[in-house]
Order: sequence, then C-alpha cells, then structure tokens
Amino acid sequence: MSDTSKLTKKDPLADPRVTKNDDGSYTVQLTQSVQLIKDEPPLTSVTLGRVKGRSMVSMLDATGEGSRLEKLLLASADLVGPKGEAFMDNVEASDFLLLIGVASTFLASGQTTGQ
Repeated sequence: MSDTSKLTKKDPLADPRVTKNDDGSYTVQLTQSVQLIKDEPPLTSVTLGRVKGRSMVSMLDATGEGSRLEKLLLASADLVGPKGEAFMDNVEASDFLLLIGVASTFLASGQTTGQ
C-alpha cells in the first residue's frame, strides 16, 4: 500500500484563509459572506476563540454530532441568540467545515468532538 493511498486529515490552520491573532484566537475569511442582521453589513470573516466550560457542557449535552458541532462553533465565535441562528441558517457548508476544523483545534483531544 502506497503512502498516497492513506487518508490524512488536512490541518485547518494551514488553510490560507486562517490567520492566527496575537491573543491566540483565529480569524477565518469566509468564501461567502453571511448576513446576520438586515441593515448591518454581512460578515466576511469570523474570529474564533477558546471555548469556556459552560459552553463545553452545553456542547456535550447536545444530542447528535451535528448539534455538538454547532454548539462548539457558535461558542467559539461568540455568536448567541438570533445572530447565532442567522449565522447557521446562512453559512456555506465549506465555510462551516473549515470553521469547525479551526474551532476543534482548541479542544485538548484534537480535531474531533464528543470523544
């Protein structure tokens, strides 16, 4: 079996759309802007930070892997309430997957959740 046939995970932090900030957070440029509030400019980037304990409890209490990932992303991006709902309704799938990958790097167990 050749090395090229092995599946490897891409490092989300190596993506050119990801920038590390001085405070340890990461800013991710979106491929498609996301409108949160009608009369405000859409988001073109999202800054992700470390997840705190209460958010981890909320994530772990969520039923299903998709719900856990949603809780992780929204907590890391500090998007709550209607803004969080609007973000999830409008974020592109490819951006969602990159954002989840970056947010997951803050977890001690690596780039997976719920394990």
